[in-house]
Amino acid sequence: MTRTPRELTVVPPPSGPPRNGPPRNGPPDGLVRLRFADGIALERAAAAFGAGSSPGLGEAWSDPATLTLRIPADAGIETLRTVLAILDAAAITSESLTVHTHELDDVFAAFTSLP
Repeated sequence: MTRTPRELTVVPPPSGPPRNGPPRNGPPDGLVRLRFADGIALERAAAAFGAGSSPGLGEAWSDPATLTLRIPADAGIETLRTVLAILDAAAITSESLTVHTHELDDVFAAFTSLP
């Protein structure tokens, strides 16, 4: 049986608008996502989690369209305790808190240097 070579198709990176959020230098250890009831609570939380606000937490970024705050951090128990303590100290209530770990897109972007 003779095999014929197959063509390899290379898909170019998307040419749409740039992604919101921080640049990717490697896959994050995890991501803590907080969703708020209104823009005021989101702004207060963004100020509470600003750059350098807490050891072990990365710089947070907010998405006003979805009323979410994303905090790059490991997904461990101590991180969650820290996040809850910061919210508690600032008297901020979130509607939801979710923890996300590596996604295939993050791993792909880290290894290919594509956005």
